[in-house]
Amino acid sequence: MTVRIGMIGGGMIARVHAKAIAETGGRIVAVFDAVQTKAQSFAEEVGCEIEGSLEGLLRRDDVDAVVIAVPNDEHAPTAIASIEHGKHVLLEKPMATSLDACDAVLAARDNSDRILQLGFVCRYAPASVAARRLIADGAIGSIHHVRATLLRQRGIPGLGGWFTQKTRSGGGCLIDIGVHLIDLVQFLTEPGRAKRASGHCSSLFGGDSYVYDDMWSEPHPGGVFDVEDSIRATVHFASGLRLDLDVAWATHLPEGVVSDGIVLQGDLGAMSLDIWGDELLLGWAEEGRPERRVESIDVSDAWDDAFVGEHRAFAEAIDTRQQPVAGGEAGRSVQAIVEAIYESDRRKKEVAIVN
Repeated sequence: MTVRIGMIGGGMIARVHAKAIAETGGRIVAVFDAVQTKAQSFAEEVGCEIEGSLEGLLRRDDVDAVVIAVPNDEHAPTAIASIEHGKHVLLEKPMATSLDACDAVLAARDNSDRILQLGFVCRYAPASVAARRLIADGAIGSIHHVRATLLRQRGIPGLGGWFTQKTRSGGGCLIDIGVHLIDLVQFLTEPGRAKRASGHCSSLFGGDSYVYDDMWSEPHPGGVFDVEDSIRATVHFASGLRLDLDVAWATHLPEGVVSDGIVLQGDLGAMSLDIWGDELLLGWAEEGRPERRVESIDVSDAWDDAFVGEHRAFAEAIDTRQQPVAGGEAGRSVQAIVEAIYESDRRKKEVAIVN
């Protein structure tokens, strides 16, 4: 089955999706971006048509599904409009900028027979797939603690643009990249309902002296920066699992000093993984003696492999009409945790998570 896709948004992440769509046998029919030059550039690169309006794209009979890759505040209304026009939806993370908006998207989905998949692409990285298999096989037993870390040295996306304006983004590094870690930990461990959270936000790098490197959106001088650039948080789940989260867009710590990834502690063993790596480290005890094993993973390019896996899952969900595991409920669960962490930072105390 060839999935005929309309691309909503023509920026960097849309191009990553386009490559994966081509590799999985899908076809991009048309693109819409409110910035005409972005739409033109994307269409020339991909070889698709340009639509001058969102309504025009959604009314097309030759579009089965859409990929939504626009600023965060546009996620929910665009997803709702797409579903109401009969399109299947792959919605980039975060699901929305509030729980109420998440609920509105879920209501639209439930009133239709359309597929809704969230862009939690880290689930499909080869290391994540291997880790989930080993955990399901009981390799480390019952997991009681996870430490998840993602630190960029200079990686604030488009400082001064929509990414750093709370009214548009809903927050900073937590809602941008931290959501990937929160979702992945829940996917790997299945810890049940998130019960309470505490968190502390910092914003230290938004001044005129900030110098970025290796980022997909250049700074916008004179723009707004009213979100966090780092967050440390703890989340407790119904299973007893505790998640410690350390995320930063920018830090003074030299690159590579602290490895990005996830460390999982179980009653029978432990596991460490770099989401974009090609191996897992396992530790356990044998007659009281510590043992270790490195599990090699077949990886060509983990980033590309993950997006290909994401689009394969999307195409399969459309074909079978079965809502994907990375669906709307997963997006809402992550948003509930994100909002609780922000609320904890505001109130300077641990808070209950509203599910």
